[in-house]
Amino acid sequence: MKEGLPYPPYIGISDVATQSHEQMRVEAFFDGQPSLMFDEPEGFDIGDPPDLRGRSRGWTPVHAQLAALAGCTSITIAVVARDQRFRYAGLGTKLRSLIDIRGFFFDLHLQPKYEQLNFDLTLDTTESLPKIRALAAETHRRCPQLGLFRLAKIPLRVTWYRKGSERPLFEERFGLRAGKTPEERLVEEAAKKAAADARRERAAAKRKTPRR
Repeated sequence: MKEGLPYPPYIGISDVATQSHEQMRVEAFFDGQPSLMFDEPEGFDIGDPPDLRGRSRGWTPVHAQLAALAGCTSITIAVVARDQRFRYAGLGTKLRSLIDIRGFFFDLHLQPKYEQLNFDLTLDTTESLPKIRALAAETHRRCPQLGLFRLAKIPLRVTWYRKGSERPLFEERFGLRAGKTPEERLVEEAAKKAAADARRERAAAKRKTPRR
């Protein structure tokens, strides 16, 4: 990386440095701010016997990435709301990523990837539904992190709520084909496996039962 290069004035420059420590712990640095610690959870062990171990001493990189997405979106909403004269008293978000991690551990011919990302946003506002839709559309256009996930074609479901109601105002889908979502297929797969395991257990128990 070359230092001191001139860029156009419309280019924002973000520099981050990291230093790896023992096991899986990594520390990230951003000038003028406290460092951010990354680690994997207790039980996230690699090897047989394990020679790399998570110790739950910081955020996982995936959780930090989701927090960056939520934070960037929330800041973008604040900017868009100002421009659109959209009034709201607060905003809360929830994120869940579903990642196929087999390629990270044991199926090394697979590429670990996001199967789906669910992003819920809850606005404390009395603004009309059309104005909330306009806010959402402009937020998608402006937010770099949302753009990153969309350009990567990661299946993304964004659901908007009004505070105090569990009923969604509307849902946006990006990178999701018609029909069942990856999440729905994964749930079905898990249910079928659980049912098959239960049948095998019943059959094994039946074989062990002594005949009278």
